[in-house]
Amino acid sequence: MLKIENKADIFHYRTLLFILSFSILTLLSRYFYLQVIEHERYSSKSQVNSVKAQATYAPRGLILDRNGVVLVENYPTYILTVTPYELDDKEKQFQIISNITEISVDELSTRYKKYYQGQFLPTIIAKNLSFAEISQIEERRLELSGFQYKRFDERLYNDVLKDAHILGYLRELDRESLPFLDKSKLYRAGELIGWQGLEKQYENELRYSKGIEYIEVDTYGREINRINDNNIPAYPGKNLTLSIDSKLQQFSKNLLTDQRGVILVSNVDTGDILSMVSNPSYNLDIYRGETTDSEWRDLLSNEGKPIINRNIAGLYPPGSSFKIITALNLIENGLLDPEDSLMCTGSYLPPGSSNTFNCWKEDGHGLVDLNKAIAQSCNVYFYETVQLIKLSDWTKTAKIFGFQNKTDIDLPNELIGQIPDKEFFINTYGRWGWSERGVLLNLTLGQGDILVTPLQSLRYINHIASRGRTAKLKLNANKKVEYYDDIILSEQTWDRVIKGLYDVVNSEAGSGWRAKQSEVKLYGKTSTAENPHGEPHAWFNGFFDFEGQTFSLVVLVENGGGGGAVASPIAGQIVKFFTNEQVEIVNK
Repeated sequence: MLKIENKADIFHYRTLLFILSFSILTLLSRYFYLQVIEHERYSSKSQVNSVKAQATYAPRGLILDRNGVVLVENYPTYILTVTPYELDDKEKQFQIISNITEISVDELSTRYKKYYQGQFLPTIIAKNLSFAEISQIEERRLELSGFQYKRFDERLYNDVLKDAHILGYLRELDRESLPFLDKSKLYRAGELIGWQGLEKQYENELRYSKGIEYIEVDTYGREINRINDNNIPAYPGKNLTLSIDSKLQQFSKNLLTDQRGVILVSNVDTGDILSMVSNPSYNLDIYRGETTDSEWRDLLSNEGKPIINRNIAGLYPPGSSFKIITALNLIENGLLDPEDSLMCTGSYLPPGSSNTFNCWKEDGHGLVDLNKAIAQSCNVYFYETVQLIKLSDWTKTAKIFGFQNKTDIDLPNELIGQIPDKEFFINTYGRWGWSERGVLLNLTLGQGDILVTPLQSLRYINHIASRGRTAKLKLNANKKVEYYDDIILSEQTWDRVIKGLYDVVNSEAGSGWRAKQSEVKLYGKTSTAENPHGEPHAWFNGFFDFEGQTFSLVVLVENGGGGGAVASPIAGQIVKFFTNEQVEIVNK
């Protein structure tokens, strides 16, 4: 029989053997877990800690005016990114960054979630870092594993021309936006993309081509060495040269001062837009990411609607400029002799109607032929003569001149306006709620249900100035000259209409005499467009020849009153700019 002591020794031995065996088994299991099951993860982490691939960027292309003046350039700044996989203690590290940058931890967390794209991709959490902030981040590098700062180029809109509606702006991408973008462009959350205006229209040309560089780092993310093998260089975006003359643009803008409205100037021969003013506008600096929610709400709720580019998205009744649509129908279809005169007594009573339609001149114009009717904008003449035209023919002519169609200007978000036809009136007023003779009385004066954009009016006057062979409107100076569909009318028709437009400005009783310039022959048509939202809109549409080229202009002053009294003088000042400045505007 074994002694008690021997039994205790055996028990202790067996216990020790069990503990030793269990420990070895645990170590072997852990080794198997790390080497087999978690091999890919830790292998990746090892790679991340030794060699890191990071995107490199180049500047976005510049935007210049037609004379080489830089309108939009880039300025260097620094952004702070974090690679989620490399974070040690996110809350503690975010607090350190917050103390350095004065960005709250909550805001840093919001940006982290907003721009997060995956464990191994850098996430932008701060921009526009100062040198002092970068220095502090570098000093605390050991506590900030996963954080990197790098140079990044932001947009700088020069004071020469801060025209938001033309230039547009960039927007930071978040995760929600990425699925809707072109996958081939390799956009990442936190990067900038053209969102409005020319920045959006020419995003593919202006945007840089990203590169890749490989760097060796230690376990704290500090750069040890740059690896030059297999790096892909980044390439800057292409510069964009505009047809805009910045001097003329600024001059035109000053003419509107505090008034809401539009000034457009184009080269009829090339389609180049030389000036495109939409007033009021807004400060492009708000899109650098520092605008508060309340400031943004104030901008959107501003009654002046500064966000809207009135040139392409403002819809207005065109007023008396549409009397030319009636005149073209009358002449081309031989519906009357242009030399025949009608009596304007100041009012017109349609046959079978009890409603009287008045001329703008209360005591009437007396005997009026077509030329005088255009020059003096006689309502009664067109009330009577439009009755000779079918509604379908009238609306067809308006659409031939481009109304209710986009001009295809190289800007996004252009509207098409509205030219009402028979179907429109039936759908709107019912089959018996309107009459063809009745609606034509409004249409011939450019009133009623007609809505056009100022840019459509520019194309309209360009069609007339070029006698139907009209270059497509464009803002890119290097874009090839193309043409809208030709409008085929007899020379007699063009001659008659153009003679009337000349007399609008140059005859003693012409409605646009305030635009007359002694050195240049200006042709034009004034309009006073009634609207339900206050005073009438003042219009002037015209063209002139200067140094062998033909130029056109459109002036619109919202709620400005009479076109002859308000818009015409502004048009005259535009013409004077050409003669005084002797601007080089040829683009051949």
